[in-house]
Amino acid sequence: MRATTRTAGRTAGRTAGNAAVACAVALASGAAALAGTAAPAAAEPVSLTLGYHCVFPLLGPEPVSVEISTDVPKTVVSGQQVPGFTVDSVSTVGAGSTRGLAAVGSAKLDGTALAKASITVPDVPSGLAVPVTSKLDTTAVPAEGAFDVHARGTTVPLTFRKTGKGTIRVGDLVLTLTPSIGDGGPSGLGTFESECTQDPGQDDVLATFDVVDSAPASTHHDYTVRGTAAVKAGAGTVPLNGSLSTDIDPDIGNVTGALDLDPATGALKAWGFLPVTADVAFGRPATATGRLAGGALTADAALDVRVTSFAVFGLPVGGGDQCRTAAPADVPLDSGGPFDPALGGRLASTGFTLPPLQDCGVLTPLLGSFTAGPGNTADLTLTPKEQG
Repeated sequence: MRATTRTAGRTAGRTAGNAAVACAVALASGAAALAGTAAPAAAEPVSLTLGYHCVFPLLGPEPVSVEISTDVPKTVVSGQQVPGFTVDSVSTVGAGSTRGLAAVGSAKLDGTALAKASITVPDVPSGLAVPVTSKLDTTAVPAEGAFDVHARGTTVPLTFRKTGKGTIRVGDLVLTLTPSIGDGGPSGLGTFESECTQDPGQDDVLATFDVVDSAPASTHHDYTVRGTAAVKAGAGTVPLNGSLSTDIDPDIGNVTGALDLDPATGALKAWGFLPVTADVAFGRPATATGRLAGGALTADAALDVRVTSFAVFGLPVGGGDQCRTAAPADVPLDSGGPFDPALGGRLASTGFTLPPLQDCGVLTPLLGSFTAGPGNTADLTLTPKEQG
């Protein structure tokens, strides 16, 4: 998770730099840590930007804007405890704040921040306070320019008993800061506490989620993927290695997931005899949907296929960042027999079509003649990842 801090530039703002750093770290860590309490289902990225005013020594209230980004699961299983876990955050301190720290002789920065976040769930409709304390790493202050500060916070375990809608909100915070000089001694500010209040009129909802009964609840599985694809037109193969993340509804058997494949180099042949190497990338993770029925797994994945370079005897003949199939390749996959989600297994495609290439240079039609077309196959092995 990354938080970006922006402070108003003032000559008198030498103390604002100290608090602005911790403000962003505290809010980012607190909100993301709170989001993490909302359970082990597949998570989705969310982001939120909020404005605050923090009361600093000598200056009074100073404006601070914080951008929060994290992953929040859409469903939580009732009755299952979600253990506390660690959330890391990084704040980027602007050049103006750096000058403020340097003005009081600060060489490094330490401190903590108490974030006041809350969850509203059917168990506690009035809101459950979930304070999270984040510790700033000891951070060297450069002579000038922006720099990064890392912080870490840990949530408390939570269990939700009643089903229904949950809402995560980001609140105010309290900072305890100690800037120090080069020999390790305190700066002229010593250790001080600052309260930061959220500006009125903002939407402070980070995310919403559903608490569901354990009987219709989906199960989540992460796999390592190893395999190959055979390209019929090019009489060659391309490695297919990466990861697959899935959610399976045990009642109706629906499967949803994301197939994330690593870049690979394929060995092909033009016109059946001329050796060609193709550097292939797969864009963003492919959406995979399917069914687990009768013990067998079937799915479809839409692969965004890109070819960054074609080479004959090591000499480039086309490709590039824009070279790709005109549409995603629809790859049907089938276990061909029993598939145990807990153990993984084999998925194969007995025939899929690679769409024509586009934007690969002047030789695009020629390059497409030994890549595009039907009759391609794939063979994948899914191995469950160890849960850390």
